[in-house]
Amino acid sequence: MTDPLADPERNNLAPLACQYCNTSLQGKRRYAKFCSVNCRVNSHRQDVGRVEAITAQALIDGPMRNALIETGDLNPQDEHDAEKLREAFTSMCRQFAKKYA
Repeated sequence: MTDPLADPERNNLAPLACQYCNTSLQGKRRYAKFCSVNCRVNSHRQDVGRVEAITAQALIDGPMRNALIETGDLNPQDEHDAEKLREAFTSMCRQFAKKYA
């Protein structure tokens, strides 16, 4: 990565305001583009087309995840797929009911 201070053109073109919220960049490095991490991240999300946060559809804790994987009901690669997680949990519950009912 090149040093931004080594490029004389870049030093002369330093922005005076945050590229996301237009607040002053006074007190920041002369090659700063954003006033904060939040503005940098929000700008990136806007650029890539994702403005809203991604929410989980199903959550399991560590011990439950490990139990589902040990019983062979859940493939570790599928732990973020809500439908496959429900199927694995249902399967494990049926096996438990057969064994102990």
